[in-house]
Amino acid sequence: MVKKARLAETVSASEKVDDPRARIIAAAREVFIEQSFDLATVREITLRADVNLAAVNYYFGSKDELISEVLNLMMEPYTNARLRSLEACEAAADQDGPSVAAVVEALVRPMVRLSRDESGARPLTRFLLQVRSRPREMTTRFFIRRVDPVVFRFIDAFARALPSLGRRDIFWRYNFAIGAIMQVLIDSEPSTSRLKQLSGGLCDTTDDEQIIAQLVSFVCAGFASPAADPTAKLFR
Repeated sequence: MVKKARLAETVSASEKVDDPRARIIAAAREVFIEQSFDLATVREITLRADVNLAAVNYYFGSKDELISEVLNLMMEPYTNARLRSLEACEAAADQDGPSVAAVVEALVRPMVRLSRDESGARPLTRFLLQVRSRPREMTTRFFIRRVDPVVFRFIDAFARALPSLGRRDIFWRYNFAIGAIMQVLIDSEPSTSRLKQLSGGLCDTTDDEQIIAQLVSFVCAGFASPAADPTAKLFR
């Protein structure tokens, strides 16, 4: 009964959009986030979009091409915002370049702000987790072509801000930073509010500025820590 009601609401909303192609994209975005690329079916997408079953092939050629279109539409604004944030940070810096904290905030803020939709949920974060946990050749190519150039810009910015830290450690720490950001954003989903519940309300994950401040402080500490020595014994 609940599923039928939700589906009816989706179809009703889609009918307000005259363009069948736009309805398919909107429906596919929902289904991919909920069910993953592999489990999502063209039938479910077309049912939600209120279009003929053959419409996906007509407008996109294949399910993979539809995935590519949704990925592009969801990721482009986010990737461009991260790049603009870094460029603004560099433009505002003095001749020595931006500080580690400024680069970290340029990384964190767009991810936190743009991942939340008007309902307070974080569909972009859930979508990214699907992409990263179940990679496909097409999504891997997309990241290499459209996302990695921005990643390298951040790596270079961290290298300038931390000249004593080797590039290997910067790559490690950048990856740890992304992991921390994704974890916090998932645990701030309003459907579970896991971090808020776990902390007994101490961590207000409805407040993006608190999330940004905590992440920037944590990630900066990680980048500022001594370089790792893989040959050293961890426990003595």
